[in-house]
Amino acid sequence: MSNPPNDPWNALWSNLEAFVSALAKSYAVNVNSADLREAAKQLVQNYFRTVRPTLEQLPLSADHINQVDGPVQRLLELSNGRNSKQSYNQVIRALRKLRPTIERERELLIGKRGAAQGRASNFSSGLEEAILKTLSDMVPSAALSYEQAIRDLVDDNRVSARGTAAELREVLREVLDHLAPDADVMKSDGFKLEKDRDRPTMKQKTRFILKSRGMGKTMRESPEAALQRIEDSAGLLARSVYERGSVATHVATSRTEVRQLKLYVEGVLAELLEIHKK
Repeated sequence: MSNPPNDPWNALWSNLEAFVSALAKSYAVNVNSADLREAAKQLVQNYFRTVRPTLEQLPLSADHINQVDGPVQRLLELSNGRNSKQSYNQVIRALRKLRPTIERERELLIGKRGAAQGRASNFSSGLEEAILKTLSDMVPSAALSYEQAIRDLVDDNRVSARGTAAELREVLREVLDHLAPDADVMKSDGFKLEKDRDRPTMKQKTRFILKSRGMGKTMRESPEAALQRIEDSAGLLARSVYERGSVATHVATSRTEVRQLKLYVEGVLAELLEIHKK
């Protein structure tokens, strides 16, 4: 990604190179030209008034900012008198030597800030942010799937929502596997595998988690009902592409269904992750 044309940092270096070119045309031992000395002062003013604040806002490390401050302050000292051209060139060399290190850190910070802003722009609710933060700490792979689902649903160019539905279901499966390992669920009192199953279902895992937290049967009914809707919706979305003749109808309808599926998933996740207690 290229920097914007009015980027203060890039402008600083363009102005410095222009100053270097003008300085090279002077054959005097000392810089006596009022125009050259004024150009040097303007460079210094621009750095402290415009460039430096943008570096602090990133925030660039204080040590690196201080390293740039030194030569720039020296440039101001030189511009206030009739000093040697060589002393100016020493300052310029010092600044050029610092540039690669500063730019590496600066680009990294700009990239991180852009990623954070892009992620934040995808959120439509505080619940999404809370779920993603909790997932990132607890099950990072599930956090990636959840974030991908959020991104998919705000992407108007996607022509299929089946992958989004799969991501949402995978989020829930990973959370349940993390909180309720198969072995623990199967050892619990009264557990019995459902017909044609060789491992606990998501519904059984949810019941195990909520029961272990002392939640009564009545309070468990809502998350369990939502899980049944999730299973039904996911199955419908997997088959819908074969059952609808119009692609446009499929895209519009499936997107609506996935948004509804997301609400069910988030309702269960909020309970499992105890978002309301955070």
